[in-house]
Amino acid sequence: MKNWMKLFVVWAAAFGLYAFARIEGSIVASTLWWSFVVLTVYWTLFMIYPVTAANVLRRVTTKRLVSGQTMDVELRIERKYPFLIGMVTLEERLPQRLTDEDKTIVVPVDRFFRQAEVVHYEVGAIKRGIHVFDRTVLHVRDVFGLFDRKRTLRLETVVEVSPAELPFDLPRDEHVGGRGEQYRQMRTYTEVANTTSGVREYAAGDRIGRIDWKASARRGNLMTKTFDQEQEKKLSLVFVPAVSAGYEEAFERSLSLLVGAIRQLERKNLPFELYVIEEQVRLFHLPDQSAEVGHYLLTATPEAEGRLVERVKQNLPQQTGDLILISPFETTSIRELMHETQGSYHLYTAVNEVTV
Repeated sequence: MKNWMKLFVVWAAAFGLYAFARIEGSIVASTLWWSFVVLTVYWTLFMIYPVTAANVLRRVTTKRLVSGQTMDVELRIERKYPFLIGMVTLEERLPQRLTDEDKTIVVPVDRFFRQAEVVHYEVGAIKRGIHVFDRTVLHVRDVFGLFDRKRTLRLETVVEVSPAELPFDLPRDEHVGGRGEQYRQMRTYTEVANTTSGVREYAAGDRIGRIDWKASARRGNLMTKTFDQEQEKKLSLVFVPAVSAGYEEAFERSLSLLVGAIRQLERKNLPFELYVIEEQVRLFHLPDQSAEVGHYLLTATPEAEGRLVERVKQNLPQQTGDLILISPFETTSIRELMHETQGSYHLYTAVNEVTV
């Protein structure tokens, strides 16, 4: 039976008891009627006030959300005047793709006598992406369990979960063309490419490493090398989000490797470019486009491998610098890409297996 039908029956019973008390005229009948009038007023107010006057606020208390961690959510329920209620719960349906399970969180609110109550619940093993909580359901029941009401409140909260950061070791100078995860020492990629143009006499303050010892021996005086225009060696970070169906975990791990590489390069204050090899190759200049890269890391999806080498050759400028390539797997196309690279390259993969 619906709540309003129940309330109609209650009022009908109240009028019936009133007529009975008037006819009977006894103290027992009058006491019964007055007692039931109090209950009738309570149930009538219950149908009007507790749900319609309540306000709910949601806040994610976890400061920095990273995939795999536990998220804490705070719900605050308020109303102006207290009211006697038997049971109060808040129900929230988790956004799709936030966790592996599609479930509804039911949070009980204790005794709901004060003007404000704060409750918390946790969501474990959250996933990367932009997730939206769009509503919460307030469910109340009276102390006798006769009436219960639900109200859906539109309450939008946007949650951004970044990919986790995996440890990333920059490769050493003497290791070129191998698997990056084997390297443990870091190096500075901002190197100077110099061309010797001649020699001059040594001056106080010149670096010892620039002394030309052969020329010094011939002339009998210390001679210092002179150089043409100095150029900064260029570094490119290339991310290949190509993965087959069923390997989403490897794709997420490769994103975490990418985050680790970006953080390492930023800690060393190295300027670099990030290429994302999709259907249309995307170029990010860092650190100027950090916000755009952050949005990409939140929304990235795996791509079919397609004509990988051709796309890279068309969009990646020919250079003599270093190239760090990050991919879920080491595929035939990636190996072909390595052979096409003019500078030194370093390959990092999320999974150790090699695919064809």
